Amino acid sequence: MRRIFSALTVFTLLALFALAGCGGSATTSGAGTTTLTLYASGDVNVKNLWQNTLIPEFKQAHKDIDIKLVFSEHGTNDTATFARISAAISAGKDAGMDLIDSGSVVTQAAQAKLLVPLTTKEVPLLNRVDDALLKQVSSLAVPYRASSVVLAYNSQSIKEPPKTLADVLAWIKANPGKFTYNSPDTGGSGSAFVEAVISSHIATDARENFVSATNYNASLESQWKPGLDELKSLKSSIYRNGFYPNGNTAVLQLLANGSIQMAPVWSDQALTSLQQHQLPDSIKLTQLDPPFVGGPAFIGIPRTSTHIPQAETFLNWLLGSEIQAKVIAAMHGYPGVQWSYVPEDVQKQYASIAHAYATDFASKFKADMNKQWQTQVAGG
Repeated sequence: MRRIFSALTVFTLLALFALAGCGGSATTSGAGTTTLTLYASGDVNVKNLWQNTLIPEFKQAHKDIDIKLVFSEHGTNDTATFARISAAISAGKDAGMDLIDSGSVVTQAAQAKLLVPLTTKEVPLLNRVDDALLKQVSSLAVPYRASSVVLAYNSQSIKEPPKTLADVLAWIKANPGKFTYNSPDTGGSGSAFVEAVISSHIATDARENFVSATNYNASLESQWKPGLDELKSLKSSIYRNGFYPNGNTAVLQLLANGSIQMAPVWSDQALTSLQQHQLPDSIKLTQLDPPFVGGPAFIGIPRTSTHIPQAETFLNWLLGSEIQAKVIAAMHGYPGVQWSYVPEDVQKQYASIAHAYATDFASKFKADMNKQWQTQVAGG
């Protein structure tokens, strides 16, 4: 959603920035050492990833580059940060940041062409990244980690899990009350299931229209009717005759207490819950063919950073096999590179979910999908 700022707001942000000083242009820790300022946002697990794993590892490998982390928990400062970057770059000035790891800020900055274009010349290991992911941000940022929606099931009662969406739908109908998904506007796992059912009734090339953020055309949504009708037909077979929990966590709780036997879940959340024994060991994860949607976390470099070469060195390091393995271990998620570029033991450990994932609907289409699901499925 586009945010509109008054001239006073932008002026205030720039004034605060000037007082704080340009973090991206500072050098500390002795002569010849460059300090990169990294702005990141998200939950505490993202903060821990940077503080406890990535920054210490990078400093050990590159003695001449320090990294200063500026973290915004839950992205509370994302809107102001994007305004600050936009205003600074419009003025041709350093934005005070050299690296940005924030979903909303990176996406908006890429759309506004505020980030440095990246190729294998500057970041050689970029050739390990799926081209489809780079196209999402016009090659203006690098995906360094990801997560995907997968299918969770109770292996004590389900010996042979479904392999396709059609198998899942058949299982739901044959086992009424044992499956559910959260309402799509309250979490990505439920949204992924709704998208999968809708997409199963649309030609592959036609589905691409709903992925593009630049080709919004609401008239195309008439193609969703068969999928929405199928979702509505499942209602009587859903847990408690059509109970759709609020949020991803609520679905995991229903799996944990045995109320349901199968559900779509986020890979990272489920793996973390299994490790912490919040889910019983009998819950297993698998990916369908074709897969549910997933999403990468991108990191980019503001166009007016004064330390672009050092920031590019960092991005290339971030895509290395061993570092990607540590990202996976810390986040219980997917790598930013293709799975074939992570160590074999890691591939084996995550074999049940180590597959590609589908690209999500663009935000405007997703908002429309959520509304239509509420009226035609939940309220139908």
